[in-house]
Amino acid sequence: MRNLDQRVLYIIPSFIVFLMALMVTFRHPWPVGWDIFYHIHLAKVYMLKGMTFFDPVYNAPQGNIINYPPVFHMTLLLLAYLFRINMFDVARLVQPFLACLVALSTTVVASRFYEDKITGLAAGLILFSGAIAMRLVSPLPENLALIFLPLSIYFYYDFFKGDKLLSSFISGVLMGLVALIHPAATFCLGFAITFITAGITITELYFKRDVSIIKKALKGYLVLIMSAGLIAALWWVPAFYFKSTGGPGGVSTSLQTSRNLSIMKYPDLLGYTVIILSLIGLIPSLKRSGLRDRFILLWVISMFILSKAYYLGINVITYRVLIYIMIPMSILAAHGLRYTAEMIKIKNKNIAGFLMIAVLVFAVFQGFNNLSGTEVVDYGAMSSHGRIKIAPPTPSEVELAEWFSHQDKRGTVSMSNYFAAGFIMAYTNRPMNPLLYESPEIPQRNELVKNGIVFLVFDKRLKVNGNFTFDTSSNFLFYNPSRVDISQLEYSYLEKVYENSDFVVYRVV
Repeated sequence: MRNLDQRVLYIIPSFIVFLMALMVTFRHPWPVGWDIFYHIHLAKVYMLKGMTFFDPVYNAPQGNIINYPPVFHMTLLLLAYLFRINMFDVARLVQPFLACLVALSTTVVASRFYEDKITGLAAGLILFSGAIAMRLVSPLPENLALIFLPLSIYFYYDFFKGDKLLSSFISGVLMGLVALIHPAATFCLGFAITFITAGITITELYFKRDVSIIKKALKGYLVLIMSAGLIAALWWVPAFYFKSTGGPGGVSTSLQTSRNLSIMKYPDLLGYTVIILSLIGLIPSLKRSGLRDRFILLWVISMFILSKAYYLGINVITYRVLIYIMIPMSILAAHGLRYTAEMIKIKNKNIAGFLMIAVLVFAVFQGFNNLSGTEVVDYGAMSSHGRIKIAPPTPSEVELAEWFSHQDKRGTVSMSNYFAAGFIMAYTNRPMNPLLYESPEIPQRNELVKNGIVFLVFDKRLKVNGNFTFDTSSNFLFYNPSRVDISQLEYSYLEKVYENSDFVVYRVV
């Protein structure tokens, strides 16, 4: 009976997180975030073309390489087929399940690291106390990968703990699965594993003067990398092959730009609860400096270094790396809370229990607070003319998508708003070309014909004042309303065929 009660502790955080994410799902009619529209589009590409490395719809007529492995997109397809619902609703359906499974994974790993289910429960609840956790509600390949990432690191720890090559193999299998889901998660996991391997080897040599650790670490690391590589090769080998041929397929292996974030903003995103409790957890961890303590600390440090990799010339989106820091920091914070309660328990057991409950209730309150506001679904993109809202879709975007759904399927569309184009592409599966938002002026007819463009779509919301008629910035084409009336363009080869409150469509004639 006691074992059953302890197992229930695993379920509590994931159940609470499930309710949080379910609240978001019921409140909003569209999946959370903008990225999911691109992934829905890719799922449709796989549905129509089968297993392919080339996307003929995006950047038509040249097409575009597919930058993501197919596991997440195949999952969307399978669920859409099983439940007989569209992929937008499938994406909404998986939101609470992805979030609660990430919480469950963190709970299990924390309890196994510290051999204490209370610590695991605390870690699962603290994980969603930071504002960055809002991203965990989005139905993304990254969040699917985050279910397996902590487990991979735990099994690698289990290898060092008991010298079990099977654990290293399992860690590698999980890493290979991550590699078939999300490239950035794979890189973060690989970097963390490599950094931890080096850190454990160096500290073992320093503390124990045991040179056999070098052989042990290399053996475990090679087993992990080989098992991960064999599984990852199912998709990555053909992807790299197509890339090497110079053909219209393959995979992009790096970010084009970096998106930096000041370290002063980390506390607001990670949450002061996590940071304070992590600092408390750091005290006993440094005192003991045991294997698990070094593992957790090296995990946190590796992700912090990665978040600042742009100093080394490596392009990185710092905001997204913070979620990878949040997981080990939540585990360390849970340990800090447990340690504090144990210290107080020596003096007064009741106060210790009250502190644990109060902090965890506060963490849950923070989680609900983070997910109850409109910020959780309010996504925007920065440009030289300020922030532009990109998700959720507006009624006028839906109207535009519906209009295109009833038009002749032939012909490519070019829009002045890249993000609105992404939604229209996912909704209608119409070919899109970037010419309009990449050109600081209306393209000539010969350019349009050359690219097979039949429709030009202007976003009337992108109006700004300045010493220009048109201005491109961050995948938007802005216009100056004092110089041009976007609803009444006078070009002999453009015929206005549709207009709503936010968009105007011209047909190339």
